[in-house]
Amino acid sequence: MLSCSRLLARQGVCTGVRALAKPIQLTSYIHTTHVDKDETTASGALVEAAKGMRVIPTRGQAAKEQLYAFIQDLCKQNLGENGARYFPFALGLFTTIGFCNVTNLLPYVEMPTQIIGCTVAMSTTLIAGLTIKCIAKHKLDFASFFFPSGAPVGLAPLLVPVETISFFSRAISLGVRLGANLTAGHMILHIISDFGAQMLASGSVAGGIGGVFCTAALFPICILEMAVAVVQAYVFCMLTTMYLNDAHHLH
Repeated sequence: MLSCSRLLARQGVCTGVRALAKPIQLTSYIHTTHVDKDETTASGALVEAAKGMRVIPTRGQAAKEQLYAFIQDLCKQNLGENGARYFPFALGLFTTIGFCNVTNLLPYVEMPTQIIGCTVAMSTTLIAGLTIKCIAKHKLDFASFFFPSGAPVGLAPLLVPVETISFFSRAISLGVRLGANLTAGHMILHIISDFGAQMLASGSVAGGIGGVFCTAALFPICILEMAVAVVQAYVFCMLTTMYLNDAHHLH
């Protein structure tokens, strides 16, 4: 995904003809596990997105490269050596949720991420899949999730219920966090706009001034809501990769 010019800069290649004639190793930057030409798959979509890349990147290409590097770093930090394997999943998750969150700000548009029932269903499905994967990989060792290593056996009646509730509450908290933050922002916008409209309709001078202030306040709040939409997509993706790491290493 990185442009040729940036790869040359990262490799420390000098401008001489002899240096440029040497082959450039790209294996440390482009990670692929299985390449599929089907555009409906994650790897196939990445291959299609890489078509038409230029040596000197355009603004759109530079934005895609930054997004690629951002999600790749996130996967490396939270998943370690397994980061490249789950990169297409993490990239698709972040872009899908981010797109839905930002689209929710448009008038008369309601995307699934604004409905708490949909976000909880999505997070429950993710946690259920991770749990099945963890059980399939670790078998009976999966039970170590519910009793921390090194804890006194006498505390088992207390720790096991607490850890069990903590583990399965991930499915609820992950979805509720996403849906509740977006719903709260929309409620603030609705309250301020409705209050401003009522003040303008009052016909008084004070009401008119207050209505103008309320209307002007909507712009910075919309900017804040756009930031919250992107941050919530990042938080959802980050926590999912952390839970993936827990499923691999039984943390």
